[in-house]
Amino acid sequence: MDFWSRLIGGAGSEKRQPAPNNPQQRLARFRRIYNQTLQIWHKKPSLSSDTLAIDNVRSNFQRLTSYLHDESRSPAPHLCISYAASSQIYTTIARVASVSQNEGIVREAVAFYGALIDSEEEDFLATPVFAGSLMAFVGRLTGSGAMLLGIDTSAEIVELLFGIAAKIRLEPEILPIWFTSETRIQSQKASFAGVTQKDDFPLCYQLIDHVHHEGRIGDFARTGLLYIFESAAHSKTLEQWLVESDMPTLMATGLGALYSQLSRKLSILHPAEELPVILSLSDYADLQPSKDAESLFSPTFTVEMDTFLSYLAFWQDVLQHCKSDDVKATLIDHFQILFLQQLLYPSLLESSDVDGGSSVAVLTYLRRILDSLEHPDLVHMILQYLLALPEPASSRPTLSARSPSIEQRRMSLMLLNEPEKEEDKLSPSLFNLVDLIINSLTSKNTQTVISALKLVSLILDKDHVYAVSTLVRSVPCRNKSPQRTIGGLDAEVDAYLALAEGFGGFQDLEQAYGDHLSDVQMLLETHPCSARILTPQGVHNPTIAQHPSSTLCLKPVDIHYLSNDDPMFTSFLRLLETFFTNNVETNLGLTDAIISLASCPCIRLEGWLAIDPLKYQFPDQSNALQSPFPIKSPTAPTTQPPSSQFDALHLARRRPLFAARDTPPLLATLRSLIAQLQLLRTEIPTLDTLIQNRKEVFQVTESLDAVTTDLAPPRSSRPSSDTPRAAAAATPTTAADRGVGPTVPKLESVPQHALARSASPSRSRTASPRGRHPASEAPAGAGVASSPAPSSSSRRREPPTLAGGPSAVLSPDRAAAFSSPLRGAGSPRGGGGPGTPWSGGGFEQLSPAVAELDAKVLRRRLRFPLGGVQQVENERKDDEGGRVREDRVEGSNVVGTGGAGSDKPEGAEASLNHVLTNIVILQEFVLEIAAVLQVRGHLFEDVRFV
Repeated sequence: MDFWSRLIGGAGSEKRQPAPNNPQQRLARFRRIYNQTLQIWHKKPSLSSDTLAIDNVRSNFQRLTSYLHDESRSPAPHLCISYAASSQIYTTIARVASVSQNEGIVREAVAFYGALIDSEEEDFLATPVFAGSLMAFVGRLTGSGAMLLGIDTSAEIVELLFGIAAKIRLEPEILPIWFTSETRIQSQKASFAGVTQKDDFPLCYQLIDHVHHEGRIGDFARTGLLYIFESAAHSKTLEQWLVESDMPTLMATGLGALYSQLSRKLSILHPAEELPVILSLSDYADLQPSKDAESLFSPTFTVEMDTFLSYLAFWQDVLQHCKSDDVKATLIDHFQILFLQQLLYPSLLESSDVDGGSSVAVLTYLRRILDSLEHPDLVHMILQYLLALPEPASSRPTLSARSPSIEQRRMSLMLLNEPEKEEDKLSPSLFNLVDLIINSLTSKNTQTVISALKLVSLILDKDHVYAVSTLVRSVPCRNKSPQRTIGGLDAEVDAYLALAEGFGGFQDLEQAYGDHLSDVQMLLETHPCSARILTPQGVHNPTIAQHPSSTLCLKPVDIHYLSNDDPMFTSFLRLLETFFTNNVETNLGLTDAIISLASCPCIRLEGWLAIDPLKYQFPDQSNALQSPFPIKSPTAPTTQPPSSQFDALHLARRRPLFAARDTPPLLATLRSLIAQLQLLRTEIPTLDTLIQNRKEVFQVTESLDAVTTDLAPPRSSRPSSDTPRAAAAATPTTAADRGVGPTVPKLESVPQHALARSASPSRSRTASPRGRHPASEAPAGAGVASSPAPSSSSRRREPPTLAGGPSAVLSPDRAAAFSSPLRGAGSPRGGGGPGTPWSGGGFEQLSPAVAELDAKVLRRRLRFPLGGVQQVENERKDDEGGRVREDRVEGSNVVGTGGAGSDKPEGAEASLNHVLTNIVILQEFVLEIAAVLQVRGHLFEDVRFV
């Protein structure tokens, strides 16, 4: 048996004894492996040509690193670590790895250096020889003409450098080992550009070379460089070196390089195969992107944009964490001159709406930049320059505190970038962001209009202080006390609710209106301008001190009116007039921009959304109309003041009347749309049923999405087209970026799987870095606990009549007057029986006959405005793919004579399917307008009660 065991290869009954693991024997094995490595290197100086030698060296490096890790976890003494420090074997390891030209050996050498640093013994990081050896090794690996390294290897190298920067941040006393400064005489040109001093601080230059990368490499490099800037607060020498070196120049030019990589032409259209539900139920597929424009949703563009925004966030973090005022001032100057004035503004100036996407690209990029920035200095610098705002003397409160060298360098910077000819100077006073936005709002390019609306909504939401007197043409308010009465508020809210009822559908709007009240309250409370108004006097509110307007030159916004000739609001009204035929994304952006404008507590609603109180008229006992306000005309009779407080309350609660000529422009435009809808009902008797069916589609889609994502059921029937950025959070804006999720969030920033199913009707505002917080989703039957309860003075206790409130909405009895062509979806709440389309598999349960009937009805083409303008329809099929092709056949059926918009030379055409979706959006928008009126009246005290 013993013979056979030996023959097979066994060792008989003898067992192999484990190698002893005491410190002396471990050191002996460690030295033997190191000596073997030296012998291989001496015999084969060019390791790259010997595969066997490469494998042996790599294996030896792995074993040496393993011994170091094992010893770090073992009790003292640590003889291997001490031997590595005393013999400086890391220098040999670095030379062997450098000449091997083998990535595997390089990775093991990097791991060896990491093991020495992690050992936290022998003070390797405080050893000049170790620092010099490591930086020379990294320089040979990453320098020009060096070997190409994989992403994982590069990430491990940068992670090692990050670890060193983190140690310097925690132990500032080791900084002189890694950083040495020498006094140099700078030329005049170098006074701005800075002097390249890589030998002084190679660690810093290695990190700056990698900050623009995406993934782990960029993250480690940016964080490591951030730690170095923080360390400048503990070292005047490092602070002065950062100011005089070319580090700020490299950072600014790196940001500009990443911005220049972004496509000059951009298409924000969703891919046809990934359309959100709300867009698929419209004519969205008819839009065609420009051939040479890059898609917003392409993987390449997504990576490039994320990398640029990551680097921009790095800039923001550096300014936030750097404690040195001189360093921060130098960085801000370089950002302003090299990026803002030399790159960002020229791209805005050169953008065009004719070349198929450059205006779309610039507007989108600027919105993404402003959306990601929170640092007040950067936001102020960008908007103050692009909006051509005058810069008051107090805008730079730290100028006097700046050192003379900083001021001299700033002047040199400005002189070096001055054009030789006077006519070559670029000035925002000639063409600025306001001009671009106003021109884009009137563009015939749908994508340009959408991009402009989203940018407007962002500025109004986040940086309203900069919009006043620029985007918003305002008139100062002399009398700060409220002039509108609670009775006037009731009349206004009832007028808008009556409009919402007129859009049709059989669903009770009471629940939807309550949901909007809750959402709007959250929106108004989190508005940047609300903290100053809602905080009682004498109460400290930390959010006010953090608001940008308190640290920048611009003063907080004062109470103001919207000017009658405001070009932006005029553009809004023009878009609203063609609401039924507008692109769905355009309408989502338009409604969000108007809500954003109405959400600022500093802008009065009189004259554009609410009734001017000077136009109030009340019938007295003699049925004559008189104003409740004293009339200053000497020939007019004056109103007697109330004799008691009770009489004053009674007078304030009276509902005023107003003439048609005094109707607010927004309300008048909405009424013209209602008139168009009434004309459409005469041609399509089942219109209300079709509208209700469309609501059911949105509700069912969102309910299915809520089930699959474990979200709460929807709260209202406001549809939306996509969701916000996954990492940053959602903001309620328009479909493509800012908006649509459970609300109207941002398009490009959402996961595609969520985007494909998103059709959330709610307009809830969700959390974002800008401070927009989500209104929590409530079950369908839940009450509105957080909404402002309509008091007896603001809402009538009885359900209002058709001229008033939401209870008089569409009685279910009206459903009997119509028969739905979508038979399974005709009943509200869906039914759910086996005969309904929602049972079992959903839409696919529709029978082919019913589906063909539905498609035929929804394909019907309509031309707006109705009334004297032709209506067209089609029914021709494509022979090849079976698709229905919609021909614009000139019809002769005139819906009416006259009507709103009939004076226009030509109208716009859309399918009934498209119009139905826009009707649902418009109804929800009107409900939201009414909610804004009511919540503002209580939250901001926009009305008076006596």
